[in-house]
Amino acid sequence: MKKVLVVLAIAAMCGSIAQASYESGSCTSGSISGSFSNAVFVVGLGWSSSGGRSVSFSGSCSACNNAIGIYGWMCQSPAVEYYVGASGGTSKGTYSCNGRSYTLYTQQVNSAPSVCGGGNFVQYNANGSKSSPIDMSCHFSAWQNLGMPVGSYNYMVVNAESWSNQSGNYNISVSGSSWYTKWVNAGSVSLSCGGGGSTTTTTSGGSTTTTSGGGGGTVVVRARGTAGSESVTAFGSTWTLGTGMSNHSISTSATSGTVCFTNDASGRDVQVDYVVIQGSTRQAESQSYNTGVYQNSKCGGSYSEWLNCNGCIGF
Repeated sequence: MKKVLVVLAIAAMCGSIAQASYESGSCTSGSISGSFSNAVFVVGLGWSSSGGRSVSFSGSCSACNNAIGIYGWMCQSPAVEYYVGASGGTSKGTYSCNGRSYTLYTQQVNSAPSVCGGGNFVQYNANGSKSSPIDMSCHFSAWQNLGMPVGSYNYMVVNAESWSNQSGNYNISVSGSSWYTKWVNAGSVSLSCGGGGSTTTTTSGGSTTTTSGGGGGTVVVRARGTAGSESVTAFGSTWTLGTGMSNHSISTSATSGTVCFTNDASGRDVQVDYVVIQGSTRQAESQSYNTGVYQNSKCGGSYSEWLNCNGCIGF
């Protein structure tokens, strides 16, 4: 059942299932919560671009088929979708992380849409404990030692999901997280970031309503793209940049957040000039958190206006 859900979720992200809805955005509070009704869905809180890290988290989900564990993608060749705390496929061997034993299972998925593009990918399922913390650098190294390639990291989240049209509620807290994802294929699902700001409720047909959580305010992001087709997500808003510097205003009471580049490709880069948060101007080149700049022959660094890879600047 999980495999079927995953394939449907990927198709939804790529727009190939008309009734599915997908959204993502900034969430620097480190927690999300919500409820769901007759739903087939996936929600996650973590990072829009992330390699190995130790993930500390907590949470619960009533009536979920899979919760609470690690879920992510690696856009390598072949692309990889991975879970920690799930099973399914052919065993590749056992290993130990954080003093816990795991068995890695893999399975090939063909002719199915992928967040990385193309139609084929491999699913890695690390069957074992889902208890916090989970050291993903240990898991990635173990998978490589078992002969399975690792690299080109896309997003990684702590997830909750259901594929059996159940109704219930969920909550997820992740230390140091800054980004959420929500996919809905049936029913309705609400999501509140940190219990403040606003709550969005998305239905399977794509209808989204936003309920104010109180408090006004504005964030202004000034940025440009080099190609004019770059997609940016910041403070719960997503838009496409032009090649000239322009301001994008977002109604939010947030006092911190991220600006994320999400569709990196050849010839595409994003330059962020500054962000004005509740009247305070913060220059991009003064921020130490930057997972999208290309520095020292890899993605990720600090103190730069540039996002050359899928990643975020924290403000």
